[in-house]
Amino acid sequence: MNECRKCWAMFDKDRPCNQPGYPQQRYAVQPQQGYSYNHSTVIVTQPVAAVPVVHSVPDHMGLAIFTTLCCCWPIGLFAIMKASESRTALASGDFQRAQTLSQDSRRLSLFSIAGGCVSIVIVIIVVVTMVTSN
Repeated sequence: MNECRKCWAMFDKDRPCNQPGYPQQRYAVQPQQGYSYNHSTVIVTQPVAAVPVVHSVPDHMGLAIFTTLCCCWPIGLFAIMKASESRTALASGDFQRAQTLSQDSRRLSLFSIAGGCVSIVIVIIVVVTMVTSN
């Protein structure tokens, strides 16, 4: 038994304990002189496809409603229709079409504002000429 303790204390794992009554234990073989184990790490990077990130497309619905109520309502109605189509395209995931329809809605809203301003100027001119001619 003394010899077994000596083996264990010396960490001589290549030599099993041969004492009677003790099971024979096997250990992993330690590297011998002249041999070395290389541990290398392999890092694999995979290419990532560049995907443009579109967070949100403004549909300009508020502007279209404002121009319909306050400016030129016939053009404003078309602006509301384009803004609604833009929302539908955005909900279906068609970002390119949603962006195009959003720009159309904005353009029609601006035309409606311009038409409203022109009509207000015309009404003011007509009222001033009517008042001054009498």
